Amino acid sequence: MVAGSTWQGRPMIYICYGVTKSASTFLYQLTEEIFSASGLGFSRSPSHGVLDLSNYYDTITPNLLDQVASAAHGRPVVLKTHGDLDPGVAARIAAGEILASASIRDPREIALSMVDHGRRARRDGEEAFSELHTVLETLPSLDAQLAVFQRWAQVKTVKVFTYNQICFDTAAVVTAVADHLGVSVDPQRVMAPFAASGMIGQFNMGVPRRYLTMDPAMQEIFLARYAAFYAAMAFEQNLPQLTSAPTFGAPRPSAGPARMVADARRLVRRLAHGVQIWRFRSR
Repeated sequence: MVAGSTWQGRPMIYICYGVTKSASTFLYQLTEEIFSASGLGFSRSPSHGVLDLSNYYDTITPNLLDQVASAAHGRPVVLKTHGDLDPGVAARIAAGEILASASIRDPREIALSMVDHGRRARRDGEEAFSELHTVLETLPSLDAQLAVFQRWAQVKTVKVFTYNQICFDTAAVVTAVADHLGVSVDPQRVMAPFAASGMIGQFNMGVPRRYLTMDPAMQEIFLARYAAFYAAMAFEQNLPQLTSAPTFGAPRPSAGPARMVADARRLVRRLAHGVQIWRFRSR
């Protein structure tokens, strides 16, 4: 079986691409849960072993898709990435051989969340994001990531979701992804496992309009730098249910017993609901 195979007429492989800190992990989890709730089920193809919490790959290539498809034997697989769009993968998505989504967030809020991650990384002795101390230091990464996002979003069949939609209009996102897959599910059933924030991977603060905590002068730098992007995305239009200013909480802990328990719960659920198919190395 090769990439492009289908499960009962539906694409077997679904790719969840996301810009860093755009609720891409939550969207990935929701997508797997949609497959599960629809009765199709999903397969685990972790890149670093059976205890991985997601089918994450730095790079997704046609060769990897072929390997996954061959091992899956017709079972659906959801892949997660922050990586660039391979032209061969883009061609398969455009042809309808596989499906994909792309998640994005207000760059000001991405920057704030990246700085949060940097603070936790330095505290816990981790490398990723540890070099980030201020929002200005995130700009080179944001420039690169937004360029990658545009490449994914420009493929007409890719479903684009904003952080605001994923986090604050989740039921509508569940319905949209299910429609994309050609299945019918109860959004409340799909959302139920995530009622506790600890079940949402990489959960940070989860509050709307977090950019309000950024200094206004700093906001102007972002708004000017990404003016065309803001005009195209219209982030504020995705928060129709908010009637008052948000209450800002504290960032999640990145280590310790609470996180270990939450990760264990996520892993147990994933092992119980997904079928292990293979272990791959990103290529």
